[in-house]
Amino acid sequence: MRGDRYSLLLAVVLAAVGVAGACGGSGTDVANPPGVGGNGSGATAGSSGTGGAIVDVSNDGLTSLKLTPENPTVTVKSGQALPTVQFQVDGPNGQVSAQWLIDRAEIGSIDQNGLFTAAGKAGGQATVEATVGTEKLSTTVTVNIETEQNGGIESDGGTTGGGVGGVGGEGEGGAIDAALRALLEGPLTADAELAFLYPYDSTVWPLGLLSPLLQWKAGPSAVADGVYIHLKGKYYDYKGFFGRPKPLPAGAPFVRHPIPQDVWDAATLSAAGDTLTATVVVAAGGVAYGPINESWTIAAGRLKGTVYYQSYGTKLAKNYSGAIGGDGMFGGATLAIKPGATDPVLVAGKTGGHADCRVCHSVSADGSRMVVQHGDNYQRSSSYDLNGGYAEAPYPASTDTQLGWVGLYPDGSIGVGNAVPLPGNANGASSGLYDMQTGAALATNLASFVTRAGFPAFSPNGKKLAFNFYAGPGDATVGAGDGKKLVVMDFDKATGNVSGAMKVYEASNPPGWPTFLPTVDGLVFQVELPSSSNEYFATRYGAKGELWWSDLATGTAHSLDQANGKGYLPTGSANHGDDSVLGYEPTVSPIASGGYAWVVFTSRRLYGNVATIDPWWSDPRDHDLTQTPTTKKLWVAAIDLNAKPGTDPSHPAFYLPGQELLAGNARGFWVVDPCKNDGSDCETGDECCSGFCQADPQTQKLSCGKKENQCSQEYDKCTTDADCCDKSLKCINERCSLVIPR
Repeated sequence: MRGDRYSLLLAVVLAAVGVAGACGGSGTDVANPPGVGGNGSGATAGSSGTGGAIVDVSNDGLTSLKLTPENPTVTVKSGQALPTVQFQVDGPNGQVSAQWLIDRAEIGSIDQNGLFTAAGKAGGQATVEATVGTEKLSTTVTVNIETEQNGGIESDGGTTGGGVGGVGGEGEGGAIDAALRALLEGPLTADAELAFLYPYDSTVWPLGLLSPLLQWKAGPSAVADGVYIHLKGKYYDYKGFFGRPKPLPAGAPFVRHPIPQDVWDAATLSAAGDTLTATVVVAAGGVAYGPINESWTIAAGRLKGTVYYQSYGTKLAKNYSGAIGGDGMFGGATLAIKPGATDPVLVAGKTGGHADCRVCHSVSADGSRMVVQHGDNYQRSSSYDLNGGYAEAPYPASTDTQLGWVGLYPDGSIGVGNAVPLPGNANGASSGLYDMQTGAALATNLASFVTRAGFPAFSPNGKKLAFNFYAGPGDATVGAGDGKKLVVMDFDKATGNVSGAMKVYEASNPPGWPTFLPTVDGLVFQVELPSSSNEYFATRYGAKGELWWSDLATGTAHSLDQANGKGYLPTGSANHGDDSVLGYEPTVSPIASGGYAWVVFTSRRLYGNVATIDPWWSDPRDHDLTQTPTTKKLWVAAIDLNAKPGTDPSHPAFYLPGQELLAGNARGFWVVDPCKNDGSDCETGDECCSGFCQADPQTQKLSCGKKENQCSQEYDKCTTDADCCDKSLKCINERCSLVIPR
């Protein structure tokens, strides 16, 4: 995706019906936009640049048209008016009228007179197009953003336990004086212990997330007086200065600070498809220490869909007693969180007794159905209509054991039963195919190959089924089931039958929780490692696991070392000597975004200096978790698409913002949101049941509707690659998506 694709789409639609000034807007508003603080100074740069305007010459009698200025550059500076550029088209007899378009609304707008005004929301390059008759001319405008900030929005109530802004910490610090700022910008002294704890170097970030909480360890600089945060990209330069946050007690270490949300939004938009560097300097006792540096990649796309996960200790539902600390109550429930949300919402479960606990869940890829087990009887399940206000429909008792951890077809209509002994004894004695509306058994030939399938999972297109081959006759190529193989088979929904088994992993360390890449050419899964746990694929009592992937064409498997954190994760006391073996239960988003697949998984790793207790301390009945967060949390990592078999296509993971800090969170199912009917508001086509999000040529409003263009934009529905307007997009899981990041 290149910026806001709808500004270009809208411009094209409006140009087609002869409406001038499609992107509109002009003026010289004072620049104090998102990511641009009001404490800086400096002059707005004039236009510059070299190169010529591009002309599409048509045989309409017009000749020698020229668009000026050519490739100008402007700079947005905090506290100053938003810069403008006056474009014009000249012909043989002087200036001529034109229709003006711009392809990136976050960069700026252009009015019907050709006046460009920087938006201040992002730096970067935008294409300006002028149309005179049937002749088109274009050039680029480059916008740089240089901004400074002294002090942020301070919080009086932020604590380590409660969390601030969905990521933890004490919030932003206040302004500092000139002397402290001069110290932070002056000569620096080394602190051998000063180092980043979170985020990790080389992390790939999507757009649209809550800003991360920068966390570091320190020696002499720990009890700091102020911090200087510098973010720099090709088109964006931010300098932020902050004092100690108000909630931080006197004498306490000052070793974390958030990036302000508006700054993060502007920085990542400006660096989309490129890199962003982060530098931290701290001052303590009249000495400035640092710098510490990291470089991140910013994907040119937002995360899509919703993560449904189970939580033990949630404050949204309390149905268990015996908790140490607080009011002695804690909750077991299934929650939902969208990328960018500051808090989760309750989906299944409520306050009451054990019978009101709802965890151990499965969700269909289209986000329409969730199946959840009952807390007072894990063998019993209920279906939740995610399109209908989370309405619960219990399955009859005759289905007990059959539907626990069921593998749901993408539309939630049918499911394959799990038959391996997961904690809670919710598994059946054999795997069957079931109608997920009623729970009734359906005809299938599964038993001719596999009698006990573990962790069954369908591909996003419904054409393949993956599972741990726990038991069954198998065939001459794969062999019999023994719990050590991961198998993928073709699936025919019309008949309910499977065929064409392929073994994609086999080892003494068994595989589980397979999940397909959106390209359906690879699987991500967990490998269970030897540990002190005596439970099958548990995440507690010392259980250990790693994330792996396998290429379906060759059956070649490889560990996802970067996502696991091999060789770079911080270490600590209390059993955090190697957190790279504490990864479990992956699921991959059905939609590729920004040229990557995105996997969410459970990890008990250290979360910087916010969650640092023993990784196995997550049961509120055994430990007081009301003030100190457990490390049992959800993390997300980017995975390269079309990776070479036998290589590691993953990148360092990031903490999923917005989940409750004081709860143990696990088993995140990543699915698309329920689709919207025609006429509903939308941003991208994947939100719409029709598959298309269209701009109304009269109102300029985006809404779901029938396909009206000759091709599909990014995230619009497609059948083949040829359907996509941008030839760098590919048709992945029936959506036009980037395959190679840009």
